[in-house]
Order: sequence, then C-alpha cells, then structure tokens
Amino acid sequence: MVSMSSRMVEIADFPSVNLGNTRSLYVYLPPSYHVNTEKRYAVLYMHDGQHVFSADVTGESWEMHETADRLVSEGRMEEIIIVGIATVPHQRLNEYFHDNPRMHEVTDPPFAGEQYEAFIIEEVMPYMNATFRTLQGPEYTAMMGSSAGGIVTYNIGFRRPEIFGSIAVMSPFFVKTEFDTEGQLQEYPFYQRYGTHPNLRIWLDMGGAEGVFMEKYARVEAERLIHDGFVPGEDLMLFLDPGAGHSQRDWAGRAQAPLLYFFGHIGEPASIQLHGDSVVGINGPLKQLNPVITYTSGFVQTLMNGTFHVEDPDVLRVWPDGSITPRALGSTRMFLQYGGLTADKEMRVVDEMPEFVKVTVQVKVPPSTPPYPSIYAGFELPYCGEGLYRGSAMIPHGLTFAFKVSRGFGLHEKIGTSGLNRRSFTASSEMDLFYEVEDWDV
Repeated sequence: MVSMSSRMVEIADFPSVNLGNTRSLYVYLPPSYHVNTEKRYAVLYMHDGQHVFSADVTGESWEMHETADRLVSEGRMEEIIIVGIATVPHQRLNEYFHDNPRMHEVTDPPFAGEQYEAFIIEEVMPYMNATFRTLQGPEYTAMMGSSAGGIVTYNIGFRRPEIFGSIAVMSPFFVKTEFDTEGQLQEYPFYQRYGTHPNLRIWLDMGGAEGVFMEKYARVEAERLIHDGFVPGEDLMLFLDPGAGHSQRDWAGRAQAPLLYFFGHIGEPASIQLHGDSVVGINGPLKQLNPVITYTSGFVQTLMNGTFHVEDPDVLRVWPDGSITPRALGSTRMFLQYGGLTADKEMRVVDEMPEFVKVTVQVKVPPSTPPYPSIYAGFELPYCGEGLYRGSAMIPHGLTFAFKVSRGFGLHEKIGTSGLNRRSFTASSEMDLFYEVEDWDV
C-alpha cells in the first residue's frame, strides 16, 4: 500500500511582464499527484500567497494545505491544486484595485488591477497549465481572496467568468470607512458593481467582529446580487461569521466552507442558530437576525430568505431577510423553521436604542516605542504624550471590534503570552477603555 501525502512547491522570483516585477508562487499538490500520474486536477488561485500556507511577520497563515488534506482524507472534497500568489512589498493595494471613477474619490492611483488580472491570466495560468497537470475551463478554475484580495477576486470574477467559474470573496474591502475630526463615521463605497448575472458561483462572507468592515456591506451586496439574478443556496452563498475578526486566523477558520461549495459536498442541514441582538428599539437603528445553518459536512451559510413566526406579532415582525420591525413595547419569542430544523429566540422591544455610542480608547505603550503620530486600537488614536495614545469615536450601536493594537501594517502588539490572541469590545453603550501594550511582535 502506497502512502500518499500532499507536497508544496515554491516557484521563486516568478517574473511578470505585465507588472514589471517578480514574486513567489506557492503551489500545493494534492496527495495523489505524484502517484496517479495520469490524473488532472481543478485549480484554486489565491491572493496574498505568502499567508496561504505559512505565516510571516505581517500575518498568520490560512493553513490551506491542512484544510484541503483534511477534507480530502474525510472524503468530503475532491483533490485540487492550490496556487498562492504572493504580494510584492508596497504594491498590494495598487495591484488589488481596479480603476473605476469611485476609486479616484477615495484614494490616489496607480490602480494596477487590470495589469494584475492580466498577469494571472496571461502569465501565471499558462505556466501552471504547462508545468502541472491541471484541468482547464471555468468549471475547474476558482479564485479566493480576503479584504483587498476579496475586491480583486470580485472584479476578476465578474470581468472574466469565462475563465473563473467560482469566486470566494471573503471580508471584502468594498467600502472605505474613516472617522472625521469629530469622531463621526464616514462611509465611502468605492467598488464597481457590474449588475450582471454571468455563469459564476459566488461565496461571500464577513465576520461579525470586523469593526468597520461591517456585516451590512456583505449583506447589501448579497441582496444586490439576488436582484441581478443570483439564487441563494445555488450560485450564491452568504455567511456572516459570528464573532470573527479581520485576520488570517479568521479566514482560515471558515475556508473549508467555500472549498466544500466549489469542490466538494456540502451535505444536509444539521443545525440552525439565530444570531443577533435580542433587544430592539422602536426608535433606533435597524436590526437584523443572522440565521446560520450548519451542514453535516461542516459547511455553513447564512439563510437569506427564511420563514419566521412570532408568538406576539403585535410586538414585532421579522421579515424573510431577518430584518426586524418593532411595533410595541414588550417581549415575545420568535421561531425559524428550515428543512425540518427549528431555532427560536426571545426578543424584547424597548422605546429607544441609540444609533451611535461614544467609545473612548486609551493605550499605554512600552517606553521603547518610538513616538508614532498615531496607533490603532479598533480606530485611530493620536499620540498625547508620555507613551499614551487616546481617541474617541461615535461607533454604530452593536458594532464589535476584534483587534490587536497596531503601529501600522504588520506591526502588532504581542499578546499571545497572556492566553489571548486579540482584544475586543462591542459598542453597546458609552465606554471608556484602557489597554496597556506589554511588547510588540516586531
């Protein structure tokens, strides 16, 4: 009996004519690749390739090789090839942003997204097809990316569906958010919508603790895609991941779901849970429930069109998309049924809930820390002297931030030794928070 295991190959200094630079490609070859030499494999192309299979000083690892190995060994997914396309220092956002009129309203060019797209299609893919035993065609070719890598995946998927038949758009950077001088949150959507319905399968997700990367951005885009003709549960899957932040660790935690969707078997619904606030105000922000279905395979999705029943409809109504309309003060229980499964939640209606709450954060840093003009702890904190940073912002009610204090990209505090991997807070009321950084990762 031949023992089979997956293998990793690095193609260093891979050149690009389109972009005028070089980078590494990291290639995962599945367990049977070197044994069954006649077999060809579907391919998943991933951005931020330096984090796909291992960690570095700027971030953790998705551990995609481990996830793929596990799903294959359990018989839940076919074997595939995974290609991690590394970024080039200081060029990531340039390459991940396609040019469109809205881009010029929020940031400065260059926008090399079209050149990066050409690099993948005209340079990386021909190399992969010539060097490895790949299956070709959109039904065998997928793309996955997160944050800015999510928006470039979205653009390439809609621009070139004849090449990429499946795209995983994870925690997409669809909207630029910033707090103005008075601490008010300003939102600037800058991504281009296509308004089309190509032959394309879309996985779209967002974490519930990503702070200003809000669930609502993914939910709104899902609703627009449905309007374009996409069908939830068929060629569109949405997952709002409760408690997940904006990090490689969080994306690794749910990467198995798009893998199962694109290359495996999602199984049957096994359980359903209702996430979301249990208190709503007659006067206040819109609240929506997040019904999460877990399947026998481990696949998960947010139900976008449910049938809810409310014990006392005079108190509130729940619409198929989970949005809640409060009608009168009081409490009631609501129920959701799906595929023989039932979930329920006790709800309370109060007179008023604030739209925004004031959150003030103060951070003390080690004496050896250079005096940066500002650092980040969920939002930007200006330096106020003697190793202290302090700032305030008006945060949308209920918004959760999971974060590490940061001095800039990849320059995070070291908090793993205390048993925590990040800090978090939820803007449920006015708060004054204090954190102390013991040490920095780098």
